[in-house]
Amino acid sequence: MIFISGVHGVGKSYFCDMVKREVSINTYSASALITEKKKSGFSSDKLIPDIDDNQQYLLDAVNELRSSEQNFILDGHFCLLNAEGAVTRIPPETFTTLKPDAIILLTEDPEVIASRRKERDGRDVSPEGIKEFQDKEKEYALELAQGIGSKLFISKGTSDLKNAISFIKTL
Repeated sequence: MIFISGVHGVGKSYFCDMVKREVSINTYSASALITEKKKSGFSSDKLIPDIDDNQQYLLDAVNELRSSEQNFILDGHFCLLNAEGAVTRIPPETFTTLKPDAIILLTEDPEVIASRRKERDGRDVSPEGIKEFQDKEKEYALELAQGIGSKLFISKGTSDLKNAISFIKTL
């Protein structure tokens, strides 16, 4: 399993669609899997009050996926915004249990992400807040990849997506 991460609006869904076309590997969204298991969706403000509780739903869904396929992509996050809007790490046990073979962290200029979020979600999100979120996501991705022994690729924006796909093809 390959774990694709990045902040809201970085382009995870777009990238997963590219990968699916070019590499023919199934992709799944962590939030969609959680929503399906939990029978409850997420708010558009991206604040998640029950971060820890949601992880068991995700782990159950991924265990079911693994019973039918070994190679797939899971798109999700290392950090989320809690109910108060603070960047919060997802418990490390989630990732030691998921044990992805590889991790791709998508990054992008915070101004670009802010523009996408405005267009997609109708929300004004500060580039400074996005930068803080993205920096914490990167710091945690580096820690986790080293701790669980996963290969890590950190993209440098939209222009680097072909290199990320090349990385996937080497796995």
